[in-house]
Amino acid sequence: MTHYYTLVTALPNLPPLAECKQLPISRIALNKRLTLLSDADLLQLELAEKLYHQSEVSLENLPDKPLVLDWQRQLEKITSPSIRECISNRLEWQTLLAALRYRQNGSSGPEDFQGFGRWTQRIRRNWHDPLFGLDAALPFLGKLQPLLNKGHSGELEYQLNQLLWKDLLFVERSFQFTLETVICFVLRWGLAEKQIKSDAKLALATFKRMSEQLLGTPAITQHLESAFEELS
Repeated sequence: MTHYYTLVTALPNLPPLAECKQLPISRIALNKRLTLLSDADLLQLELAEKLYHQSEVSLENLPDKPLVLDWQRQLEKITSPSIRECISNRLEWQTLLAALRYRQNGSSGPEDFQGFGRWTQRIRRNWHDPLFGLDAALPFLGKLQPLLNKGHSGELEYQLNQLLWKDLLFVERSFQFTLETVICFVLRWGLAEKQIKSDAKLALATFKRMSEQLLGTPAITQHLESAFEELS
């Protein structure tokens, strides 16, 4: 097992996800540090990132069978059991949320549902149960379902990212100066980057909505009309 003392000590502290409003290191600077990885370990990191952070696949979109089979093939290339488990957990949660959305839309039944991981068969068997019979096994799922039902996708993703963050941090702290340490840090960096971008989009949307509401009030409208009349 290769140890990366210099690399790990050069990585900055990532604050808790809820407090992370600005990344302590840019991706360019992070990539420079990651050149200390061996070629084989760098490939492992790139594969882990590709599977864990999938920009083209929404958390609420249904994965089709070819995609699930590809995930399984790619996961087999991950040599660390701990990292493989982290990624599997991430993909299983994506499957669970996709199943909730799929059932909510009511387009098809469980026979058409494709998913990844250990819960897929149970989802099909308990299709009409509110939480697919997973209440006891996955109590956190009960917190996500109301957010999905209300269309609060931003809050849902934030809550899920908090869970994933804790999972990665636990594994990261279970290893010292190894590839697992580095991969978990980089995956957490990705969650933080995504959260910051999401907060920025939410803030902009809120500002636009408040501006439209404000401009639509009679007092503001009258004031603006008077101002334009004085200028004309």
